[in-house]
Amino acid sequence: MNKSGLHQRKQRLLNKIQQQRQLLATYGQNWLEVTQPYDKGWQTLVNVKPYLAMGSAMLFLYGLRHPRTFYRGLRHMSRILGIVKVIRNTLYKN
Repeated sequence: MNKSGLHQRKQRLLNKIQQQRQLLATYGQNWLEVTQPYDKGWQTLVNVKPYLAMGSAMLFLYGLRHPRTFYRGLRHMSRILGIVKVIRNTLYKN
């Protein structure tokens, strides 16, 4: 190949690389927009983590001091969660 043929091929490859970079930037921006709600939810969980740890420790200590009341409350919570699950499954089934 002569120099002009190599130059043209190089230009085509550089143009193709530039187009790929532009597409990649566009897809990256779209990805960030789509995943933004999940990122916000994850950040919320990370920010609440210390409070959940303290709350679970306090709940554990309460359960040690008042076991009968604690277990009764757990039974009530499990029943309520079961009812919520049945209602949710019924509503989303349709």
